[in-house]
Amino acid sequence: MGNVPSVPVFLLLALFGQDVGTVPAGVPKEARRAFEKGVAAAKAKRADEAIRDYEQAASLFPGYADAWYELGKLRLERKQADAARDAFEAAIRADPKYVEAYLPLAMIENGAGHWKQLVNVTDGLLRLNAIDFPLAWLLNGLGNYNNRNLEAAEKSAREAQRLDPRQKFPETSRLLGSILVHHGDFAGAAEQFRRYLSAAPAGPDAEAVRAALTEVEKRARDTAAPESGTTFRTETTLAVVRFQVRPKKGEVIRDLAPEDIEIREDGVAQKIAVFEGGRVAARTVPVEISLLFDCSASVDRIAALSSRVFREGLLDEFPNASIAIYGFSDSLARLSRPTRDASTLKKAMDLVASIPKRDTPLFGSIADTIRDAATTGANVIRMLVVFSDGESASPGDEARADEAARVAKESGTAVFPVILDSSENSVGSAGSIHDFMSLASETGGKQFQGFMGTDVLPTVLKAVAREIRYDYVGGFYLAASGKPKSHKIEVVLRSKDRGQLYGGSRTIMH
Repeated sequence: MGNVPSVPVFLLLALFGQDVGTVPAGVPKEARRAFEKGVAAAKAKRADEAIRDYEQAASLFPGYADAWYELGKLRLERKQADAARDAFEAAIRADPKYVEAYLPLAMIENGAGHWKQLVNVTDGLLRLNAIDFPLAWLLNGLGNYNNRNLEAAEKSAREAQRLDPRQKFPETSRLLGSILVHHGDFAGAAEQFRRYLSAAPAGPDAEAVRAALTEVEKRARDTAAPESGTTFRTETTLAVVRFQVRPKKGEVIRDLAPEDIEIREDGVAQKIAVFEGGRVAARTVPVEISLLFDCSASVDRIAALSSRVFREGLLDEFPNASIAIYGFSDSLARLSRPTRDASTLKKAMDLVASIPKRDTPLFGSIADTIRDAATTGANVIRMLVVFSDGESASPGDEARADEAARVAKESGTAVFPVILDSSENSVGSAGSIHDFMSLASETGGKQFQGFMGTDVLPTVLKAVAREIRYDYVGGFYLAASGKPKSHKIEVVLRSKDRGQLYGGSRTIMH
């Protein structure tokens, strides 16, 4: 799950008590006898024999929830997650009120990153007992968090925290802190991260939480600091949009002024509150750059992410910029949240190489990354750099190319496709590569082609830094509204003689 708050796997074993449930009425003698033999074999540490006995008991009486549950425990201890899942699900089908089977099943879904299933399983358990299982509330929060249902995730995380006063599960504080970052409550997020570190100063995620704490403390100070001549404030009522203007021939126009543009909401011109870019050096609007790596063989040719790359190529020059790392094979992994910490980014890049090289749903992963990144509010400029050979190697994925473009345009995310040559001839289909590269022109980004070797990452990041220098950002303060609904934000040139505008649109909810 990358930097998504997680629950340690060792807790699985702690879920299991030593006592075996009582035998329900109506169980045939043969099934009961097989089950009892399994219990004896398990106590004698003869796991193979116990598994055979429990399988026999469940086969003779499929409604034998205890047999399925004990079988699931043994399969899980052998790291047979899929087989254990089948057994726990069978236990719940046999007896939907069999509470013991829900938590281990939820832990399996959590470990597999099956977020929808995780929410469903924990919802079922919490309907049976909402008091005695703070871990179920935590897992429910994790599932909703990864499904981008932040309201439900926060509700579950706070309930988990309320029911766990001794902080047996400090991961709840990390989850709640991550949710509050999305809401722009950096002071609240810092408090939660400190709470995690107080409970688990040497925990497996402590270093990552310390890095996150440093980042949110800085953002909390910046938010609380008085304005110093700039029009930008980190308020959720501020909507910003990125754009460039180019003449028919030549470089990007650098002398645009606020009076050269209009910002419209649903076609109605708004009062411009923020205008940055051109020859003006100052940049204050936050820029979040997501790097998405296609974990097929071509990604092996990308250089390791070093602190030197960021120090010299991007972050020193742009104090308003942060970077997030994602990778994907058959599923998407977020490896770091937006950060400026070079060591955190280096560790995240090291994790890219550990992602198994499986089918790569290119366009679905692009769309999902944009959705995941676009949860930090309307006052952030977003860019997505995608490193891939352009091959969509997953059934039905090419049909999602339009979805990737639509989601990017709706969120105002500029996509920068980077074609990595895995051989002299690209392995991707012509249609897939064309759709991949077209994302640049459709979203106001830029395409890069023909990269191989170890200079890919620093070269591309320097090019993206140049794009930031060429960017303009316009913004206005949103009017108060009742029930949130979708609004289209658009920048237009007052005179088309100035050139062609690229980017300049997004959809927001307010």
